[in-house]
Parts: sequence; structure tokens; C-alpha cells
Amino acid sequence: MLITQLAARGSGNRPHYHRDRAVRWVISIDTAGTASLLDRRTGDHRAGSLISVPYLVRAGQKPPPMLLVDTAEYVFGIAKDDSDKAHTTAQTRNDDYLALLQQWAESSSDPVARQVSEFFSDEGHLKLLNHLDDATEAELSVSDLVGVMIDGAWAHQRPSAIAFWVQVARARKSSGAEGLCLSCGTAGPLLKTIPDMVKGRLIPVGVDSHGRPKQGRDAALVSINTAAQGRMGAVQLVNTPVCEDCGATVMTALNDLLADPDQRRRGEDTVFTWWLRVPADTSWMDLDTPNREAVEKLLRQPHIGRPRPAGNQHDSEADEQDELDSANQFYALTLSANQSRVIVRDWIDVPVRRIKQRLADWFRDHQSTQPWEDGLHYVPLWAMVQASGRWDRHRKRYVAGSAAHGIEKDLLRCALHGGAPPPHLMAGLLHRIRNDHHVDLARVATLRLCVNRPPYRHSPEKETIMPGLDETATDPAYVWGRMFAVLETIQRTAIPDINTTIRDRYFTVAMTQPATTMRRLRSNANSHLKKLTGKDSTKPAGIALDRKLVQLTALLDRADGMPEHLDNLGQTQFIFGYDHQRAADLAAMREARSDKENAAAALTC
Repeated sequence: MLITQLAARGSGNRPHYHRDRAVRWVISIDTAGTASLLDRRTGDHRAGSLISVPYLVRAGQKPPPMLLVDTAEYVFGIAKDDSDKAHTTAQTRNDDYLALLQQWAESSSDPVARQVSEFFSDEGHLKLLNHLDDATEAELSVSDLVGVMIDGAWAHQRPSAIAFWVQVARARKSSGAEGLCLSCGTAGPLLKTIPDMVKGRLIPVGVDSHGRPKQGRDAALVSINTAAQGRMGAVQLVNTPVCEDCGATVMTALNDLLADPDQRRRGEDTVFTWWLRVPADTSWMDLDTPNREAVEKLLRQPHIGRPRPAGNQHDSEADEQDELDSANQFYALTLSANQSRVIVRDWIDVPVRRIKQRLADWFRDHQSTQPWEDGLHYVPLWAMVQASGRWDRHRKRYVAGSAAHGIEKDLLRCALHGGAPPPHLMAGLLHRIRNDHHVDLARVATLRLCVNRPPYRHSPEKETIMPGLDETATDPAYVWGRMFAVLETIQRTAIPDINTTIRDRYFTVAMTQPATTMRRLRSNANSHLKKLTGKDSTKPAGIALDRKLVQLTALLDRADGMPEHLDNLGQTQFIFGYDHQRAADLAAMREARSDKENAAAALTC
């Protein structure tokens, strides 16, 4: 289960009940007892750099203090405003903070604990506050975190402080009951509530009207506050018994994962994170910047999730990796937030071999050629998401915020679980293309994924659409797409400075009514070919293009010919044919140019 695997991952070297927080101010006390207030703000860290400090989730009417590192309201007694209530609250919180320091000093023989307690008991913090210059006083905010240093060392990092804080935290969070931990299976004291929350900045909660990310709240992984939420009216962790070690370790591990850019993928309102039972390289999980070499290595890895063919031999390195993947386990979690609660959108627990097979299938099912560069290309998931939106032909980019709603989550799930894209994706993409006539790698790859994984297909045996030009394909819609690309080339060759091409004028109707459009464009092409073949300079090109049209026409069935109308699948095949033919023609041009340059270079040598 999720909590068990997060607890098993561990929390590194961080003590229980600690969290990385930005500490802005430091009360620095030297050996002579002289104190000064230091500002830790830097150009890169406006609120101070992160440091592991004592932390517990606190709530209620009288939230208790943290040990040594807390807000200026607790440390100095600074009120939030000038009201009597605010001043009374600040004084109460400062008294609680001082009492906690006194308890630390009384429970320990650590001289630093006594020194800190005596400093605050003698009102050293108030004297320090009263002698601040105007600039520092203006900068000091009631919500800023303040820590304490003795002779240049953090007081809260003393072994006595860590041990004391664990005792305090245990007393605050313990349910007072003993039982069997649901995570580790051991008997002992159980927690009342999870001691930490997921940091608000780690789970996206969407964007505002200006397209800027919203700031979320800290959110609880397990939160049962009322009887209506719990099973049989039980609240808090009664139905999710967790021991202290597991509760602290789970949240530390989860926050560490969500904060690691190499172990997470942030969406608009969700975050996806992953880890392995036995830590290993997971660069193959990069869906947003797929590296061709890494993807092809993944595609070449034998037997990912498949039985080994009889008599097939493989090198020892591949076999060794295959065995490691079979023995290792992959875990992944997709989270979103609703106010102060975490929502688990997806949980994956599969062998590494299986997730690698799913990702290999993902790349294999959408890989495509493109006109501007040779070879097969793998499209970032974010680019597929954008491709479902509107194309701005003037700015030459997709309109921000116009992508299909929820498509990012759908495609991510498709990649991770190996299922089909949502049925509306193909129809939506075709609608966009008919409106803006824009065909690029991302749209072609997404359409290829839709065709290779139709929602109605349940058989593991499937007919894969070729990623590049298929010169033997006789599907009328595919052939018509190829013909349209050739007809466009004929027009451009005959009229090099043309402003409006047949793609601009006829692409939409060509996608839906091929027979009528073909007759009209074929008639126009005859005049262009006559013009080309009538000049010595363009005659070879005219003959080659005419021959290409004849060859493509021969692929059509004589009886059925070109259909009058195309459905969604037919329109998709048309786009494939058009894009593949363009890519093949430009690749041939690049090859011919390269051969010519190489021949010229050889003559000069």
C-alpha cells in the first residue's frame, strides 16, 4: 500500500518531526553573551535559505510553539496588528515559547540549553528588539522565521534539542492508544494525527486569470476531522492506525520526492512522483524531454514485460538489466489538492520491467517522422497537450490555455497504464486542423497514438500505423493525402512566389470531401505541369511530379476510386499521407543536396 512503500523509502538523515523551512532571521549569541539579530536574506533566497528545523502541524485556538525556530510572533511577541486581541495573542504565544525553552533546559544537562533559556528569561530578546535600527525593524515581519545560534552553531541542531523535541512532538501527536501499525505491522503507540503535511508549494492548484501559478495550502495526506468523514463515525487516525516512526517517515519521504525535480512531473493542477524499491537510474521516465538515444535504448531492451523467445540469445549486459528490472518494483503517485486535503488521483505499484514496457509502447505508438529533420522523433507529453489547442498562425504558436480540458491527465495515464487516449481527442484534433490547417509533429504523433490505441480495441494484436511513408499502402484516404502533398508541390514549383496555396484554400474540404476536391485540383495541376514541362529549366521536375501523380493514382482501386466523404479515421489517414509524403520529399531533397556537396568536395580534393 501507499503508506507502507513511502515509509520503506525512508527519510534520509533528517530527524523525525523536522522540515526544511526558510529561516530569515537569526538571534546570534556569542561566548560573552552579546546578542545580535542577523538577516539571512540573499538575492536568491528572499526569505532566507532552507534549513531543517523542528516542525509540527499545528491548529486550533491555541497553536503551540516550535522549539527554538518559530515565527517572530512567538519568538519576540510581535503582534499581527495594533488591536488588543492581537497583542494579547502575541504575548501568550511568546510566553509559551519561553516555557518550552525552560522545559528543554530543565530536561537536559546541555549548557547551551541553559544559556538560551537564561537569555530569553532575562528578556534579552526584547532588549535586542528595542535596539533595532529603523531599516531592520521595518523588514522584520510577524510571519518571518527566527532561529537561535550559539557561537555560530544552530541551537536546534544540538542532540539534546533534537531528543527533547521528539518527546514534545510525540506527546502532542500521540493518540494515547496502542495497537498494530497498518504500515509496518508492529505493535506500539499510535499517532492521533499525521505529524506533517505536504507543503503547499509542492502540489499545483492551477493558475490565475493572468496565467500565473496559484499558491496552494499545506495539505494533509490523511485528514478525518468529523464523524461524517470517518468509517463508523471514527475521526483522526482510528481507521488508519499508524505508528510514530511510519507517520513521520512517510511525510518526510513524500515531501522530499515532491521537491526533487528528477523524481516528479508537475502539471497544471496535479503532480506526479515516482521511486523504485531499490534505488536506480530513472532517466527513462522523462516524458517531457525525451532523449532519442535514451528512448531507443529503452526500445532495444529485450523482453521488457514479455516472455523470452525460444532460442534467442542476448548479450550479458542486457540480460543482467532484464533480471534487475524483474526483481525491482516501481511506485508512482499522482496527487492534487482540495483546500487543505491531498487527493490521491492515481497509485501505481508494478515491476520496473512492466512500466518500462508501457513506456516503450508509448514511444513506439506515437513516434513519427517530420518534414524538417530526418529520422523518427519522440514527442514531449507537454507538446501533445499544447497541440490539442488553437494554433495562432500569426504568432506561429499554440494559444496558451486553449488545450483540451483534462487532456494532460488523460495522456499521462495513457502512458503509465498503457490504455487508450480519450475518445474525444481524435475528433478534437481533427476539428482544430480543419480550422487552422496546421499540421506538425506533435499533432501527427498524437493522431498516430489515437489510431494505434483506439478505445474499442481489446485484442493485444493490433495493426500499427507506420511512423513514416508507407509506399505500399492502398487506403484511399492515405493515398489521397499523399496526392494532396504532391499537388501542393506542383503548385509551388510552378508558382514559386504564390501567396495562397491549395493548402490554404482547400485543406478543410480535402479532408472531408476527397472525390470532389481531387477532380478540381487535378484539373488545375494539369495546367501547372504543362507550364513546368514547357521550360527546359523546370522540365525534369515537371516530368518527375507528373510520374509521381500517376503512380499514386495507380494505388487506388479502379472500381471504388476516391470516396466522396471521409469519417474521422479517414481524415486522420489523409493527414498521415500528407505529412509522410512531405517528410519523405524533403528528406530526399536533403539527401540529394548532401550527395551533390560531397561530389563537389571530392572533385576539389
